[in-house]
Amino acid sequence: MTRLLGAMVALLVAAVLLAVAIDAGRWRASDGRRPPTLVGNVAERVLGARDSVELRRGVQTFVAAERTPYGFDNGAHQSQVRAEAEVRLADVAAATGARTASQADDLLGVLAWGSPQAPAGVLDPADQAVQAFTNAARLDPSNRTAAFNLELALRALEGSGTRRGTNPGSSPTGTGHSGASAGTPGEGY
Repeated sequence: MTRLLGAMVALLVAAVLLAVAIDAGRWRASDGRRPPTLVGNVAERVLGARDSVELRRGVQTFVAAERTPYGFDNGAHQSQVRAEAEVRLADVAAATGARTASQADDLLGVLAWGSPQAPAGVLDPADQAVQAFTNAARLDPSNRTAAFNLELALRALEGSGTRRGTNPGSSPTGTGHSGASAGTPGEGY
């Protein structure tokens, strides 16, 4: 009787392991959506793959957003795809470990940097990008891509302070001066 019980338990364990293996295989073939499972999300928990799976789905939406052209609909479809990618990546950044969240924030920064100009009252896309790159670099100091993107964005936004070249209203000679006004320092209106 104990042999029969042992065989039944072994058969049950083998069936569960087979179902977990089938579920893991379905993840590989999924198109970014959570595939149907035989035993719930047991395989995901056992393998500790939740963060990786969520980041992969976020990357897939990011790639779709980057590849979507402006189109004849005045960019409506492109905006929708970009918004979906931003939501997915923001969810990944909020619900995963620091390393995965850092990668998601870095991609959010890239999406924001490539966004069109924001309407009045909304945070400028360049500022959004800098915030996302900063978050990514803080979450994972070893994320060299985020640090590089942050430095690149900050350098691009840095003002030079001196206008070069001719400017008809700047001075009698038509060359630029340092500073914001064309008058001598200390003079008012």
